Amino acid sequence: MTNSNNHLYSQGLAALNQGDYDRALTLLEEFLVTEPEDYNAWEKKSFVLNQLGQSTAAIAAKTKAYELYNQKNPQADSLKSADDWLQSGYKAYQNGDLRGAIAAYEKSLAIDTSFYYAWHNKGLALVDLGYYPEAVAAYQQALAINPNLPQTQHALGWALYHLEQYPEAIAACRQSLALDSQYFLAWETIGHCLYYLDQVPESIDAYIKCLEICPGHYTAWESLGIAYNYIGKYSEAFLAYNRCLELAPRYASGWLSLGLALAQFGHHEEAIKKYNEALRLTNNQLEAATEARTKSILHLQATILASKTSNSL
Repeated sequence: MTNSNNHLYSQGLAALNQGDYDRALTLLEEFLVTEPEDYNAWEKKSFVLNQLGQSTAAIAAKTKAYELYNQKNPQADSLKSADDWLQSGYKAYQNGDLRGAIAAYEKSLAIDTSFYYAWHNKGLALVDLGYYPEAVAAYQQALAINPNLPQTQHALGWALYHLEQYPEAIAACRQSLALDSQYFLAWETIGHCLYYLDQVPESIDAYIKCLEICPGHYTAWESLGIAYNYIGKYSEAFLAYNRCLELAPRYASGWLSLGLALAQFGHHEEAIKKYNEALRLTNNQLEAATEARTKSILHLQATILASKTSNSL
């Protein structure tokens, strides 16, 4: 790796750590042109793409990282300690091999059943696979060993949220905040739960508390916009959507949400532009944007037909 290439990678990491995912992606892609076999860069690119809502491209990048990692680091079953297996599982997880990660965490736990980090990390991989009941069980094992883990309390809440066990999810997130009042992700998850419990004003309060701690957390801005829109505070909703996209202009879901809000007021031409942007960012892989665009096109066609019919009378 040349000094100039190393500089590109370092700049990309700095942009990633600052939450500037657009710049991070540009720098990492430029780095990978000359260093295409650097699996760490592919893994970082996957993370950035995921943050930008480009899940299909993120999976492809993570798969590439995993392939390159395996080529350079063949698995060695001679690992002995629980921590060795934990690190092996973490590397597999980072490179997209979720099942391999779980297998490694289980080997770690076979050596030391009280190793709560392995239980926690196993839960993360299970969530990514959509195995939420199993993830809940793993997090509960970790917390039975060490209940003072704010990240695990929140992770438990996140899994319970996906199981639609909203009161239980809120309780876990509040426990996370009791341990760490700055754990902003817990407020975001509480907001989601309250929204689906039809306590929308309270969900707005939760999103605002999340953003007071971390103003750059763009997904909370999108959720805040959705909640404002639901209770008819449309000006506030548009402000929230626009702030989300200012922070993350490559966040496809944000463009979709803004488009849906515009279509709600009959601004279908503008809505279609937003849907098109969401689809461009996801290589036409965002089904909800495709469906919404079709509906707006049909509305426009109906309006044009009605106009022509009226003029002919």
